[in-house]
Amino acid sequence: MEGWDEEIKAHIFWIWGGETGFLKRGREGMLVVTNRRLAFITKTDMSYRAHDVYSRRQIVRFEGNENIFRPIDEYKITHLDKDLENGKNKQIKFNQIVNSKVEDKRWGTALIVEFNFEKLECYKFSIVKSWVKYPAKDPLQFYHVNWKPIISLINNTNL
Repeated sequence: MEGWDEEIKAHIFWIWGGETGFLKRGREGMLVVTNRRLAFITKTDMSYRAHDVYSRRQIVRFEGNENIFRPIDEYKITHLDKDLENGKNKQIKFNQIVNSKVEDKRWGTALIVEFNFEKLECYKFSIVKSWVKYPAKDPLQFYHVNWKPIISLINNTNL
């Protein structure tokens, strides 16, 4: 258990993320941000119904230019810890992060996080707007997102 005072700050759906580099393929998942770590969840025990409801709310918030960086009611630290028991999920503690920045492209924006786990690694996270499902599920379009609140949280916690 990470600690009594850890709390989820944001739960973001439709994330396309993974390690950057030549021939590295992204994966679909959720990005859970606490006041101590980032967690990229690709395998979850969250029900399909809950995932569907909250991901639709995220779309409505995008369309209304509202803040999308918020926690959801049905997912607590205990759920996060349980999901992180699955080896396919990845957590990055803020004290492991060497650099975080935003990559702003014509197609959308991405959060780039460089961290020192066992070696220096770099992950990129983007929020998907639409998908193509055949022959394999891949993102087609991405949202333009202001990642600065997440970067500020990382930087202010990492002092």
